[in-house]
Amino acid sequence: MRSSMPESQPEKAPASSRFEPERRKPADPRNCEICGGREAYQAFRAKGLAPGDPPFRVLRCPDCGYGWTEPRPSEQEIGRWYPSEYYGRENARFNPLFERLSRWFRDRRAAEVSRRIPRGRVLDVGCGRGFTLGRLKELGYEAHGIELSDESAWHARHRMGATVHVGDFASAPLEPGSFDAVIFRHSLEHFRRPVDAVRHAHRLLRRGGLLMVAVPNSDSLQARVFRADWFHLDIPRHYVHFGLRSLEALLLRAGFRVRSTAHFCLEQNPYGWLQSLYNGLELEWNLLYTILKNDTARMIPLRKHPLQAAAVVALLPLFLPLSLLLTLLEAALRKGGTIELYATKE
Repeated sequence: MRSSMPESQPEKAPASSRFEPERRKPADPRNCEICGGREAYQAFRAKGLAPGDPPFRVLRCPDCGYGWTEPRPSEQEIGRWYPSEYYGRENARFNPLFERLSRWFRDRRAAEVSRRIPRGRVLDVGCGRGFTLGRLKELGYEAHGIELSDESAWHARHRMGATVHVGDFASAPLEPGSFDAVIFRHSLEHFRRPVDAVRHAHRLLRRGGLLMVAVPNSDSLQARVFRADWFHLDIPRHYVHFGLRSLEALLLRAGFRVRSTAHFCLEQNPYGWLQSLYNGLELEWNLLYTILKNDTARMIPLRKHPLQAAAVVALLPLFLPLSLLLTLLEAALRKGGTIELYATKE
């Protein structure tokens, strides 16, 4: 459950309006599920990922800033936005260089968990191919995962040695109070009801157990600047959109105490700026992301858009250092493109 390649260009706001404060538009009749706030307003509209998708709206609570996608695809419909390329073919999502880099980042995440919880049972919700769980298992943890993709779950089980349940988080046969840590790393935004998911995690954790949550930050500088062009928006796969205030409110409501927050993520945040800069130029949607993927996925847009691919490469010496500088700036302002929280069960 990770951010992936949208297949069509989101609807643009007029160039001037993308840098103006959001204007409140017709209210949504539902109350905010985080704080109960009323009269959610339309932040902006964006096209979906597939040709022929209707426009989607991002609605936002005026009180806590929590956002959600409307209309929300049903559980039966959402599968068509998760093609096999989303998870990677033959368990290789990116080209070999970036696969190694991605695994290095996952090793660092496992080390951070081990620093906070010396040993125990860990559950990764949306574990993907299980690289983080595999590293945790090497460090002596009992590694469990939840995953929707059969192919990814197979890799997590047979290559990484994790115990993985395929299917819905709520239906997994897991004993309450049996885990020392639960991880939602870029998976919570894929839940229709994140309140229920976090409450279920609370039930599964022992007292004092660790919850790790990482999500795109809808209050970040990059989200505010690029709006519908933002790489991490990923509509309609992302049902909900968190800022720091709404995420902390959710964890507090579910019975957690927030211990630390981070606005700097070298793996996610510079790339959020980089790809969004390209998206704002109206090139093929997420073209750089596709170029970095495995050979099968990469060749299609390279054949279809050779001149745009050349433009992406030509602009990289300018856009890459700019993205790194903007990442440092947003972290200093506590407006990082993604946020990571650690909390404990009270």
